[in-house]
Amino acid sequence: MGKRLILLGAPGSGKGTWSKIISDEKGLAHIATGDLFRAELAAETPLGCEVKSYMEQGALVPDELTIKLVEKALTDKNASNGFVLDGFPRTIPQAEALGELLEKRGLAIDVVINLIIDESILIERTLSRLVCIKCGQPYNAKNMAPAVEGTCDHCGGNVVHRSDDTEETLRKRLEAYHLSTAPLIDYYGNRDLLVAFSNDGPPSDETRNRLFALIDGAKGKA
Repeated sequence: MGKRLILLGAPGSGKGTWSKIISDEKGLAHIATGDLFRAELAAETPLGCEVKSYMEQGALVPDELTIKLVEKALTDKNASNGFVLDGFPRTIPQAEALGELLEKRGLAIDVVINLIIDESILIERTLSRLVCIKCGQPYNAKNMAPAVEGTCDHCGGNVVHRSDDTEETLRKRLEAYHLSTAPLIDYYGNRDLLVAFSNDGPPSDETRNRLFALIDGAKGKA
């Protein structure tokens, strides 16, 4: 069975980029909460309607609802051979709920990768990042642009700047990260699951090899 991974890191640290690389190369399901929200909204499911009501108010989607969406994704057959979680958990209560969901199935997280990046690089990278609006493939205008400007290499969809990628919005997200998500570093570190991965540069053969060595060496101790 494939590994079960979590990627931690500040907004713009590369969670989306590396999650897709890991998912593609290891054959793992890529579970990103943003994608889950968008899929439920598009399908107009009951869960999607609940998500929409919070988003229209500009409010955070509550833990209970987010956990329901993640649980649904974890029970999908695509996740049966392992998965990489991108953007979840964000808080200690979410991490505890995830542990309970997995325990019910006799499973556990194998490794939690904490992406380390200098904040000045993070801000520069975030302000230049791009995304395909069709498949979600991440790009960066400075060092990882699509071969054809504005067109996704993978699906041919439109590649655009995210509307919320402004310095003001990023600093607010960083403040929320340090308050709510950074405590997960100690949470998973105390469970002997955390490994640090320096991500100051763009993906390369060297960084891929280094990351996959961490993943392949994970034993899943809790």
